[in-house]
Amino acid sequence: MFLDNKRGYVQDWITQQWVKYTGKRISPESYPWLMGPIGDVRLIKDQYIDTLRKKENLVLKENVPGSGLIEHTDQFGFTGDQKSTINAQILDFYTHTITYDLDFWSKWYGGYKFMGQLLSVIFSKRLQQLNIPLDPLESTKGIDSNILKLISDQENTKYTIWYRKVRSTGQVIYSGLYDTVFLDSIREHCIRVIFPLPNGNATVIMRKEVLPDGSLKLVSSGKKIGDPGFYFVLLKGSTYYTRFVRSVQELIHVYVDDNEQLRTDHQLKFYGSTVFGLHYKMMKRKDPPIGY
Repeated sequence: MFLDNKRGYVQDWITQQWVKYTGKRISPESYPWLMGPIGDVRLIKDQYIDTLRKKENLVLKENVPGSGLIEHTDQFGFTGDQKSTINAQILDFYTHTITYDLDFWSKWYGGYKFMGQLLSVIFSKRLQQLNIPLDPLESTKGIDSNILKLISDQENTKYTIWYRKVRSTGQVIYSGLYDTVFLDSIREHCIRVIFPLPNGNATVIMRKEVLPDGSLKLVSSGKKIGDPGFYFVLLKGSTYYTRFVRSVQELIHVYVDDNEQLRTDHQLKFYGSTVFGLHYKMMKRKDPPIGY
């Protein structure tokens, strides 16, 4: 049920009240690493992209040849040992993501499938975020992977958006903005993904580990505000609030298998139990994508 143009849908408003009254009031100056795009009350699918473009006078460029989630490898902030250890295919994927096709499998674990169905009905289908297929067969035809860049007048990339849709249904799985931030708490650069939501966003900050086999592990796990982890951010008027959700953790493992195939395992955990798992196989594209 839609309440009004200030509060939006009742289910979104209830979530926002939870963030406001159980979270922490913050200032943009003290928490720059949490500042990012905010969705409007009728956020649907890719609407926030056009809103950002108009609001900040940016130019949208879709699937620019050779574009990636990360502009250049220096953004990772790797140490010398990490640079020399990480597999070159992984770096190529992050810096030239658009040159890859993705096959995709999903699995909900145990009773969490019911939670997925509930989230789908209340939030995911409408907002087109965290819209994980409930039936693994939906993903058998693969996904469309698009890289969208919002460019400033100086030709600098302001925002990079990874826009992924299930081919068989056209449903958006994720539409997130990717960049890196430096966290003082761990003195490291981390990967940050922002998912705009009505009057706020969900922000995931992941610390990186380069394993001895050259693979990359990204982990959103921490104990308090300022650590890597999962955050809700709310903007009410001119006031920001955040809620650090310690119970939600993500683990992403990007690796090259024994057949030199690039793959990713992605798990979402709730209080330590695996809610769902995603598996990607990334392959060099034969033809560039057109639009999104």
